[in-house]
Amino acid sequence: MVFGLCEEENEEINSKVSEVMESLGEKPRVEACRIGKKSPSTTRPVKVSFSSSSIVQQILRKSSKLSETAKFIRVFLAPDRTAEERAQHKQLVLELKRRAEVEKDKKLFIRGGKICSFE
Repeated sequence: MVFGLCEEENEEINSKVSEVMESLGEKPRVEACRIGKKSPSTTRPVKVSFSSSSIVQQILRKSSKLSETAKFIRVFLAPDRTAEERAQHKQLVLELKRRAEVEKDKKLFIRGGKICSFE
């Protein structure tokens, strides 16, 4: 899933997603489509399909590099999750935010379903 990719009229979503992947140094063949109802106030996420799960894992490992690019600084990649996984991840994010307010000197992140930190 790709979040934060700006939405335009008559857009070529496959080429936009390919451009994001190229900024990560990858050139996989992708099939992409927007999901959800179109709304002027929000940007819909993009569902992306790849030919293999190994390509997905490789791209997700490199996804943090998007924040280093000026063009895609607001674009985020996330794995496709079930409803149960989404609920668990949402709870983790809320806990992460709560702990970040208390532990301002630590860099907190989520890895493997747990909150981890750099000191």
